[in-house]
Amino acid sequence: MVFNENASFWAKSARDFDKQTSQDRSALVDRVCSDIGQVDRVLDVGAGTGVVSRALARQVSQVDAVDLEPEMIAVARQNAVVSGLRNITFHTRSAYELCFSPRTFDAVVILNSLHVMKTPEVALREVHRVIKPSGLLVVPTYCHAETEENLKHYQQWASKSGHRSFHVFTCGDLCALITRCGFEVKEKDVVEIRYEQQARGMILGYVVASPVFRQ
Repeated sequence: MVFNENASFWAKSARDFDKQTSQDRSALVDRVCSDIGQVDRVLDVGAGTGVVSRALARQVSQVDAVDLEPEMIAVARQNAVVSGLRNITFHTRSAYELCFSPRTFDAVVILNSLHVMKTPEVALREVHRVIKPSGLLVVPTYCHAETEENLKHYQQWASKSGHRSFHVFTCGDLCALITRCGFEVKEKDVVEIRYEQQARGMILGYVVASPVFRQ
């Protein structure tokens, strides 16, 4: 949702994306909001239809929502208007080239996007540039390779849906990537996300990290 290699998949999915209901996803969004708390400015990378952006906008001063897919941003903007939220600014652009000054954000969220980026390290280094030294990075990401059974389940679903992941992480892989890009992992967890329309869930790595700035 933050670059154009999967553009056609996300463009087709935009209008129906929020029809996938899930108590697990709602709990995940609540967890993200709880971890971030009541800060000033938050960046939502790979914002999609704005589910996390809208939740955060109710507790922080300003949210900047970034996604490269125009259809996703159009739906996200419409959803914000319907919700009466005016403190979200939407940006149609790549996570590889963020349009913000260094050390701008108190927190950054990248929800389920790193695995569909061809070069996620580029996005993470851009995030490192724009996050404050005291900032928090929250990176819940599907970890399809966490178990063989989960990987097989994802591959079967992807072959039917047309979805493409450039990386099939384990939670350990995800943490190693985040560390290489200048962050210190503070919390990691493995959870299952199940949608009501699906018989089985997918495994997600929930990682919280802080930036490291070397002298």
